[in-house]
Amino acid sequence: MDHYRDFSLGEFVWDKPFRSWVLSPTREEDETWQSWLDANPDKRETVERARQLVLSIRPANASLSSPEKRKALERIVERLEVRGPEVVESLHLPWYAGRPARIAAMLVLLAGLAWIFWLRHQPKAIGYDQLVAAANVEMRETVNKTAHPLTVPLEDGSRITLDPGSKMSYPAHFSSSRHGGARHGGARHGGARHGGARHGGARHGGARHTGARREVFLSGKAFFDIAKDPSRPFFVYANELVTKVLGTSFTIRSYTNEREVSVAVKTGKVAVFSREDPDATEKQSSRELTGVVIEPNQQVVFVRKTVKITKSLVPEPEVVANAGAAPHFEFDEAPVSAVFSALQSAYGIEIIYDKNIMDECPVTATLTEMSLYEKLDLICKAVDASYKSIDGRIVVEGKGCRNN
Repeated sequence: MDHYRDFSLGEFVWDKPFRSWVLSPTREEDETWQSWLDANPDKRETVERARQLVLSIRPANASLSSPEKRKALERIVERLEVRGPEVVESLHLPWYAGRPARIAAMLVLLAGLAWIFWLRHQPKAIGYDQLVAAANVEMRETVNKTAHPLTVPLEDGSRITLDPGSKMSYPAHFSSSRHGGARHGGARHGGARHGGARHGGARHGGARHTGARREVFLSGKAFFDIAKDPSRPFFVYANELVTKVLGTSFTIRSYTNEREVSVAVKTGKVAVFSREDPDATEKQSSRELTGVVIEPNQQVVFVRKTVKITKSLVPEPEVVANAGAAPHFEFDEAPVSAVFSALQSAYGIEIIYDKNIMDECPVTATLTEMSLYEKLDLICKAVDASYKSIDGRIVVEGKGCRNN
């Protein structure tokens, strides 16, 4: 440990072995450091001050790797190491003599700066009540207070099925292309209750509301079956996530106290993006579906803390083929290309593989009663391959058929 003889206060603070000893010492580490301090009594003051600094900047939720917090600490350490007349007098005294108040104040300031930097860089939480309050149209609210799913029909023909404990706000009348705005009025929707629903009063705010669009606000979980109307996109606002559709069916899970918001598609296409997206306004006004576009059996998961959107397959993909065209899952010496093609048509999921080496691999199997993943397991075993889900697709890797 001879190299510690020349360590400054700041070097001690950022030294990993030193931090380990301060924050979670083992018996061996403690004995080693105590022996070193006995042999180097002139470093005891610096070590003790560095120890207090390390202890003061370890808020459970503030990462020490944060560049901003590290800069803040380095600036404070630099000031402490300046050898001005007044500072020199303070720093040459033992840490426990004469100036404890100054050290304590510095530690409190440092902890406060670290906490402020951490808070400043957390995503702003956007809740259901805030979103509804910002809408400048007459709103109704339906709350499912029952123990069963509650279906809410909308005037455009769409149907939303709310899970128990979930709620949704929506306008009594959607805006139309011809009138270019939602209907406003002084009437309030009173306290009538229907199957657990509560139609609340109007909520007004300073938020924008542009022309031809259908907008609802969700807290909880709901299945949406949206009537197709390309001239009036349908928007669902669920905490920080915006879902835009033209006509499709999908499920959204968005509870205020949960760390994630998810959207899973059953039929059609859906575009998902964050309200904090710099291009959010353009994505809302575009006639196309822009953002993270997901299709049947795909989902996106939005992590609220990191503002990260991940696209993947749903845990249990379902057949999405039309009822009149029952998928065929029995194969007899069929090329693997035909098998993959049948799965793609049935589940709406793209399957990527090297056709040059696997296209003619024969497959004989009856897969009717199996889940998609069980089907893929059996097929890949038959052609000596493996698969994985990447970005909402199935990627198959293999060396081709075995030559027996």
